[in-house]
Amino acid sequence: MLLALDWGTTSFRAYLFDSKRTLVETRSAAAGIMQDNDGFEQVYYRQVGDWLGQHRSIPVIASGMITSNQGWVETPYLPCPASLEDLSKNLTRHETSKGDVIFFVSGVCQNTPTPNIMRGEETQMAGLRGCSERTAVLPGTHSKWIRMEGDTICYFSTFMTGEIFAVLTRHTILGRLLTDGSDPKGFTKGVEDGFSGLDSAGGIMSKLFGARAMPLLGQMNPDSIRDYISGLLLGTEIQEAVKSGFGSNVVPVICGSPDLVDRYQTAMSICGIQTSRGEDELAALGLMRIAAAAGLV
Repeated sequence: MLLALDWGTTSFRAYLFDSKRTLVETRSAAAGIMQDNDGFEQVYYRQVGDWLGQHRSIPVIASGMITSNQGWVETPYLPCPASLEDLSKNLTRHETSKGDVIFFVSGVCQNTPTPNIMRGEETQMAGLRGCSERTAVLPGTHSKWIRMEGDTICYFSTFMTGEIFAVLTRHTILGRLLTDGSDPKGFTKGVEDGFSGLDSAGGIMSKLFGARAMPLLGQMNPDSIRDYISGLLLGTEIQEAVKSGFGSNVVPVICGSPDLVDRYQTAMSICGIQTSRGEDELAALGLMRIAAAAGLV
């Protein structure tokens, strides 16, 4: 059996595996490291104390931002390339005040070509089955593009697309024109404008202001603005990733929540890039694979 925790910034997810390594129960709560101020050990026992009581000898493994310097137990970063075996050999053991043991997964870092870090995504990559070279795309607040060879993370890039979208639509003049409407055509135009990169109309910095000018000049419906900005940022992310060597000669696999996967697949299709979808619950699968490789199960 195994109790696995995917404990991030905003959410807490727990997975219970039986003796056959089959996922039998899941639970989640808005109890991420920035959401609950009761103390991590208190949150831990409140969320899964009943499971621990029912299965006293069950091994526990955790990953995500709970292992950061703002989390419960800070773990080191393993340098790229980092394999499933590397992750399994570098778990950090922690004993709670009640004598229960938790093993925390290390993050992964790289220094070149751009300094970068990840916590939690390495566990999802451990759950991504297959032995061939591939690119994985993990949409989110800080989306990741990760080049894999078998079970090894070779290098990766991070794009602040989600966070920039939130800032632009909530805290800049662009947000003042937004409506609650949506428009797929606006999204398509945004993706195309972003993917085209620097052209006669300029780059993303000047095209973003176009999201304000076009509605005022009658060239865009106000209901299209939000989707246009989203598409513009996504198209730019995809263009930068492709120019950095991601997606070449491989079909990227997009992993994450269904709505984000759908949006990224649509955007990449507009850019002429074929994609596939990752399995559900990759973090749970990755935690089980790491635990198995470490001999915990």
